[in-house]
Amino acid sequence: MTTTAPTPAVEATSDMAHTPDPATQALPAQNAAAAARPTLRGQIAENPLLSFLGGLIVMLLTAAVASPHIRINDTNDRLDRIEDTMHAGFAALNNKIDTKIDELDNKIDTKFAELDNKIDQLDDRIDRIELKLAELITALRTSGVIASAAPG
Repeated sequence: MTTTAPTPAVEATSDMAHTPDPATQALPAQNAAAAARPTLRGQIAENPLLSFLGGLIVMLLTAAVASPHIRINDTNDRLDRIEDTMHAGFAALNNKIDTKIDELDNKIDTKFAELDNKIDQLDDRIDRIELKLAELITALRTSGVIASAAPG
């Protein structure tokens, strides 16, 4: 008996010729999974309470995510209103202070004007007194009373 040695090319082709096609095997598995899973309408019709509760949970989660932004916006609006009120209050206070300062300035200016008038009147009196003294000294010199007195 004569035996021939197998060739590697023949062995390789014989194994590959019998390999299964994965695409053809996957189709029955996918069809079975799709047939076993009910549609969304079927799930809702089967258990409407769970569907309602699931929707409610989704709405609550959405509200929970959105509510900090709403609260932050409300807080910012409140702070803006407080700032506006404070600015208005400070503006009113500044106006009152400016009015009081203007009144005080007017009073001070009036008092200084009165004091200036009094000083001018006193200067006029002093000038008149100096004139009278000068006239008196001249009259005394002419009469000889000052000449006999000691100088100084």
